Amino acid sequence: MLKRPNILLLFTDQQRKDSLGCYGNEQAVTPNVDALAEQGAKFDHYFTQAPICGPSRVSLLSGRYASSHGIGCNGPVVPENLLTIQKRLKPYGYKTANFGKLHFLPHSFRDHREFHPDYGFDEYVISDEPGCYDDPYTEWVKQQAPEQLQAVRTALPSQAKRFGKPEYSDRKRDPETPFIFDGDERLTHSSFVTELTKDFIQRHAESRDPFFCIAGYYAPHAPVNPPARFLDLYRQEEMPLPKIGANEVVMEKLRGISDTEWQEIRRHYMALVSHVDDCVGQVIATLKESGQYDDTIIVFVSDHGEYLGDHGRVQKGMPGEDVITNVPFIIHYPKGIRPQACTELVESVDWLPTMLELAGIPIARDLQGTSLAPLLRGETDEHKSLIITEQFEPNGLRQVSVRDYQYRYYCDSDGKELLFDLTADPAELESVADLPQYQAALSQMRFKMLQKIQQVAYPNVEKIFAY
Repeated sequence: MLKRPNILLLFTDQQRKDSLGCYGNEQAVTPNVDALAEQGAKFDHYFTQAPICGPSRVSLLSGRYASSHGIGCNGPVVPENLLTIQKRLKPYGYKTANFGKLHFLPHSFRDHREFHPDYGFDEYVISDEPGCYDDPYTEWVKQQAPEQLQAVRTALPSQAKRFGKPEYSDRKRDPETPFIFDGDERLTHSSFVTELTKDFIQRHAESRDPFFCIAGYYAPHAPVNPPARFLDLYRQEEMPLPKIGANEVVMEKLRGISDTEWQEIRRHYMALVSHVDDCVGQVIATLKESGQYDDTIIVFVSDHGEYLGDHGRVQKGMPGEDVITNVPFIIHYPKGIRPQACTELVESVDWLPTMLELAGIPIARDLQGTSLAPLLRGETDEHKSLIITEQFEPNGLRQVSVRDYQYRYYCDSDGKELLFDLTADPAELESVADLPQYQAALSQMRFKMLQKIQQVAYPNVEKIFAY
């Protein structure tokens, strides 16, 4: 029996699509990811189901929309019985692993030295944050270079400070406060994930069983602290300035930042992107050296983007503009996918059924995504006409954003509406929801949103008996 393909998921956090050379950034030094895109399928219109970490990751790994799996914000505990990809692959002989970020448990209140559920992984070393907790990452640093432990430490996330956790550093974690990584480059969180991933790949070189492995890179999420070597790749004066609409409100903490400072922030962010790209190159080299490169589906994707001053904001969130939800997505598998650029609308729930079909595994009916395999094989040139992004708090505000090729429409449970004409305003800087000439389009997008919500929020339940 032929061995099924390995699946390697290179999963970054808070990475903008325009941070990569393959997506048009002429300053980006990202040769390894660019090579994956050139040799594989690069998707221009791939969208996350949520504009924040937790629900976005759950949707990708479960093939279900946020309003279906029920997690719409950061903080909830992901149920251990949720059918995510590693559980669906295991009956078919896959050995599964996750190294680095997973974000299935909230991180701010818990002790990261305590037991973490395996969630169906055969191997897992979970570190959801870089350097602020006592966790597997800081223990790894202690083993590698104990004298540099303090150099890799960062301040606590704001949410964690109220739980009385020890504060090991005053190095701020905000995107607008960049700094250079103080330790050796080999001790970054990205290097930690890379070393664990490389070791796993090497150990499975002679195995008859295929593997599924998540390399959970935290970067380029803040803290924006690249090693100095990568900062030298970029010139401050070449970095673009934030795009802010005339009527958009700038966050108070950002109002005193100068143009030069914004360029320096972007320079550090791009340096962190290049560091991740370098790590990706090391992982790919290990696949080649171990003879597994041709037999591995390599996927590069991020959970969401980063404002970096655009729209007067940092971090992420709703209304889920393209800079937040339209992230890089590349599938590289020479044995099953020809090089191509895909412009169709794609959602993150489509990833899991695609992996199953490429691996020759039946696609279960409870999956809500649609396999991309027919599109990749050239059997069709159509996929979806509308995507949805959701965010909701328990007993709180519910927010929905839908997008087709021309418009993005946003509505929340308080009745706020936004409409962006992506043809006239691709940066989504000015809502046209109140303009008379857009009322027909507004009505049409409302209807599309209602249809989409009904499709995603009410999954099918098998009827066994009449009553």
